Formats: sequence, C-alpha cells, structure tokens
Amino acid sequence: MLQCSKDGIRKSIINTIMCLGFAVLLSLLAPAGGYAQVDPGIRGGLPGAGQPFSAGLSAGDRAFFNDVGIPQFTQVENVDEDGLGPRFNLDSCAGCHIFPAVGGSSPPTNNPQVMRAPTMAPGNSVPSFLDINGPIREVRFIRHANGTPDGGVHSIFTITGRPDSPTGCAISQPNFSNTSNMIFRIPTPVFGAGLIESITDTVIRRNLNSDPTGLKALFGITGHVNRNGNDGTVTRFGWKAQNKSL
Repeated sequence: MLQCSKDGIRKSIINTIMCLGFAVLLSLLAPAGGYAQVDPGIRGGLPGAGQPFSAGLSAGDRAFFNDVGIPQFTQVENVDEDGLGPRFNLDSCAGCHIFPAVGGSSPPTNNPQVMRAPTMAPGNSVPSFLDINGPIREVRFIRHANGTPDGGVHSIFTITGRPDSPTGCAISQPNFSNTSNMIFRIPTPVFGAGLIESITDTVIRRNLNSDPTGLKALFGITGHVNRNGNDGTVTRFGWKAQNKSL
C-alpha cells in the first residue's frame, strides 16, 4: 500500500511538471509582437576573440600566454626538428584554427590547405573536396576497404617530397576517390578549451554524482563519463568527448 502511494505521488509530480513545461513552451512559441528579435547581421570591427581573460590572470600568466602559448600555436612545424608527420592536415596549429583570430576556426576564403600545399606537401596532390574558397577540412572514412566500420581521421597530406623528409621516404596519401565513403569535419574554435582541460577528473565525477535536489534520482536520470582506453582518465574533447587532452 505504501509503495502504491509513493508511485502515485511520483506520477502526480511528473504530470504536474510536464504540464508546466508544456505551458512554458506554448508561451515561448506565442507571437512576440513588438518583442521579436532582429538579426543585426555580421558585426563589424575587431573580433574581440583570441585574447586571454582579463580577470584572474597574473602578469606571469599573461606573459606565458603571449610569449610561449601564441608563438608555439602559430609556429610552422618541420620534420627534422619538430616531428611533423609522417601524415598531417596542416603544418601548424593555427593553420586550422585561425579565424576570426588565433585559436578560431577555418577562414571563409583562401583555404590554407590549398594555398600551402605546394610548400608543405610538394609530393602530394590536393584532393577534390578541398577548394581555395572552401573550408579547411579533416576527413574520416566511414568504412575500411574490407567493409568493416572505420570512423577514424585520415590525414590528408604526407611528408613525401619534402626536402626535410628522410631519404627514401615514400608514403602514399589515402585513397580519396570514393567520396561516398567520406565524412568531413571543419575545425572548431578552441577558445576557452584550456579552462576545460584544467578541470580535474575528480571534479567532473563529483558533478556527475551530485544531486542536491534529488530530481535526478526522482526521474531516473543517470550518466557516465567517457574514459580514455589507455589509462582510464576522463575524456572531454572532440565531437563525442573521445579525447582526454588538446
């Protein structure tokens, strides 16, 4: 009898919340009249992005950001000193993350993968899915040649033909002829991603388990963190939070 009462109360609470939520939804969908939003269009002026936060940073933090972080992020890598390759999509971090400022996404025109290909990948050809006025792209294959699921990133260029590549190096580019087997990703901005990386695994797990109002338990809401297959640490970056670190 007590169990039945609890179930009844629980169903009553759920029904009440659903009704309230539906009412709120209807109010949001109602015509706003004079309060309708107007798209101002593309904002002019400086982008206001790519700089360190003004609050909470010491002089040393700012110096590290400007004197170490930005130069390293924008540095063009090579094979013999920096370890570029053997396969790559561009030869610097900022090559992919450059618009509207360093750390951003793909530029709208002048695709650096096309413009820099003769210099950074002289022994390679530019695939048909890259265009000078198109976005920077990384490519994933849906399936392996044997038909099994793939889904992994296949870097577009190789170090073959570069003057700093090892003698006799002859690495072929992936076969990009089957366009129906490819899916593409455009680089996402990394603004603020360092703050996400600084959150400890312990804090993430604690937030997952936190339920001060009891609503998660009431509605049966559960979840889990994604874990790195090598060391079990919490992953948090990538389209499906599959990477542990930048």
